[in-house]
Amino acid sequence: MSKETVSVIIPIYNDEKYLKQCVESVLTQTYTDLEVILIDDGSTDSTPEICENYRQKDKRVRVLHKTNGGVGSSRNAGLAMATGEYVLFVDHDDWLDKRHIESLHQLLKENDADIAACNYLEFKEENATFVFHISDKDYFEKIFSIPEWFKYEYRMDYYCLSVIFAVPWCKLYKRSLFENIAYPINAPVEDDLTTWKIYLLANKVAYMNKAMYTHRILKESVSAKVNLTAVFPLSAVEDRLSFLKLLGFDTSVEEEAYRWRLNICKENALKDGDIVMYKNAVQKLAILQKYGKK
Repeated sequence: MSKETVSVIIPIYNDEKYLKQCVESVLTQTYTDLEVILIDDGSTDSTPEICENYRQKDKRVRVLHKTNGGVGSSRNAGLAMATGEYVLFVDHDDWLDKRHIESLHQLLKENDADIAACNYLEFKEENATFVFHISDKDYFEKIFSIPEWFKYEYRMDYYCLSVIFAVPWCKLYKRSLFENIAYPINAPVEDDLTTWKIYLLANKVAYMNKAMYTHRILKESVSAKVNLTAVFPLSAVEDRLSFLKLLGFDTSVEEEAYRWRLNICKENALKDGDIVMYKNAVQKLAILQKYGKK
C-alpha cells in the first residue's frame, strides 16, 4: 500500500437492500488509491454473499465476517485491518459523491490538517425525498483550531455542524489518530462517546461547506429504535466536561448541554421504569439548582 492510500471502513449488518449502492459509490470514486474494508457483523441475509462478490471482483476490497457485536466492534475491527495512511468511514446504507474522497484528501493536504470534513444531505427513504440544508451559494472553506471546532459542537443553526461534529462519517482522518482509540462495544450509539476524542488528538480540522455525503434516513434506524437517553448519553458530556476543563477550554456550552441531557434522562428513565437512573438525574439537577447552575 502506498502512503496515500485511504482505508474506507464500512460496518455492515443485514443490508442486502442498500449495500450495493453504498459500495459502488466508494469503488467509483475519482480518488482510486483505496483499501475498502467491509465488516460483516454477523449478517443473516445475503450481505455475506454480496461482500464476497465484491472481494472477488475488486482487489481493493477486503472482507471480514465476524460474530455480531454491534457497530462499535465493527469499527474497531476495521481499524485493526486498516493499512492506509488515511481512514474514512461510510455507513452501509449511505453513499458518497464521486469526488468525496478526492476533495477531502486535497483539502487535508493543502492545509496540512489531520482531519478534513465536509457537509451532507439526507435522503428520507419513507417518501424518497432529499433534504438539503445548504446550497452552492453557501460554499466556504475554513480551518478550525481544535478549541474553535468544539465551539460548533451544538450548532444545529449553523449548517448542521452539530451533526457533523458527532458522527464518524463526512471526514477523512490521518490513521495515526486512531492508534489508541477504541469504540465502545456495549452502547447503542457509539459516535458521541468517541468522535470528540479523535479531535483532541488532531492539530486542526479543515472544513468545506459542501454536501458530499448522502445520509439515508430509515424508519427503523438505530436512533429511532433506542430512547433519547441512549442517543444523548450523559456519560459522553461528563467525560468531555472533565477533559475540556483540564485542557482549559471554554465549557459553558458543554455545561448547558449537560443540564439539557439530565432533563432528557429524567423524563425517559421514568418512562422506562428505571428508577435508579431517574433518581440519579433528579439528584444531579437538584445539586445544580442549589448552587445556582439552573
